[in-house]
Amino acid sequence: MNTGIQITPEENEVYFDRFKGKTTLKLSLNAREELILSIDIYSFQPQNHPENHLGWWHFKFENGDHLLNLGFDFSRIDKNSLKVFKEGKDIIPETLWVNPEYNLDPLQDCKFVFWNKDSEIVFLKRILLKIEDKKVLESFYKKHYAQNGYAPEAPFLDLLHHYKLKILRKYFDRYFKGRVLDVGCGLSLFTAIERKWKFKIFAGDLVFERMKERQEERPDVTWIVFDASHLPFKSNSFDSIFAGEILEHLPDPEHAVKEWNRVHKNGGTLIVTTPNRERRINKINKQNWPFSPDHLREFSYEELNHALLPEAGYKPLKKKGMYIELLARSNKWWKEDYLQREGNKKSNKFIMKFLFRLGFYFPKYSLDLVTLAKKVY
Repeated sequence: MNTGIQITPEENEVYFDRFKGKTTLKLSLNAREELILSIDIYSFQPQNHPENHLGWWHFKFENGDHLLNLGFDFSRIDKNSLKVFKEGKDIIPETLWVNPEYNLDPLQDCKFVFWNKDSEIVFLKRILLKIEDKKVLESFYKKHYAQNGYAPEAPFLDLLHHYKLKILRKYFDRYFKGRVLDVGCGLSLFTAIERKWKFKIFAGDLVFERMKERQEERPDVTWIVFDASHLPFKSNSFDSIFAGEILEHLPDPEHAVKEWNRVHKNGGTLIVTTPNRERRINKINKQNWPFSPDHLREFSYEELNHALLPEAGYKPLKKKGMYIELLARSNKWWKEDYLQREGNKKSNKFIMKFLFRLGFYFPKYSLDLVTLAKKVY
C-alpha cells in the first residue's frame, strides 16, 4: 500500500436508478513518482477479460487533494458510461477501453487502481455498483440456470449444501404441514432431500423455462412462475413457507417478507436461509462484500432476527449458523477465506467439516444463517 495515496468514497455501495448512478470520491495524492489512476469496472464474479469486463478509464492527477464527482450511465455501454468531474469540469481520460457487448449483472465491481510506470499496482480501493432492475435480474438467472449455476461444486459448496440440507430436513419434518410455499425456489431443496413429504409443495421462481422443466421432472410438486415479492395467491393460503437463499436477491426484502406474511396462515412456520452480511471475513475487512454476484442486499444475524422478521410479524424461534471463516489469508489488499480459495481441496475437507459445525454455535459470525420463525400477527 502506497502511504502517499488516500481514496475515500462517499459510499461503498452505489445504487442505480434506471441504469444511472453517482457518487463522490475524495482523492489525496502525495506520490514520489508519476502514477495513473485506473477506474476499472468488471462484473462482481467472475472477472474474465473481456467477457466480464465493462471497461476502464485512465486519468492523471497532480499531487494534492481532489474532490471528484463520478457519474455512471449504463443505459448504453460506451465511453460515456463513466464521467468524472472536478469543480464542475469534465475530466478527460488519458486512455479508455469499453466493451459494448458487456451484459449488465446485478453487481459490478468498480476498482480504483493506481499504477506506476512499471505497471505495478501501488494502491487499490473497491466499491460495488448495484443495479436493481428486474430485467437485469431475470437475464442473470436465465444465464445462471443455463450454466447449471446452482449445482454445488466440490468440496466447499458441496459441504455447504450438505449441512444446509441436514438442518432443513429436520425442520421440514418437524414443523411443516399442509400447504407449503417455496418462494424463489430454483431447483427447490425439497427435491434435493430424498423424502416423501407429508405436505403439498408449491414452488415458484422467475424463469419460465426452468419451472417447465421441473414440472416434467417432478410432477409431485406444483411449479409456478412468480416474483417472490409479489405473490399470486390469496391471503392466508399457506400453512408453511420456505425462503431458501432468496432474501439477498430481492430489491425490496422488507416488502417481500410482508408479502409472505400476507399469504401465510396465523401460527404458520417460516424458514429462512440467507448469507450473513457480518460474517467473520467481512468484519475483518470492514466491508460488506456479498457472497455471490447477484446478492443485492445481505443481512446480519441481528438485522434478520431482531428487525426484518419481527417487523414483518414473525417471531424467530430457532437460529443457527453454518461455517466460520476462521482461516483468513491476505492477498495484499484484503483478507480472503483460505478454504474457499486456494485451500478448497479434498484434502481439507476435515477442517471444513469442523468449521461448518462450529458455525452452529456462533451464528453471529457464521457464513450462512438459518432461522425458523412463527407468524404471530
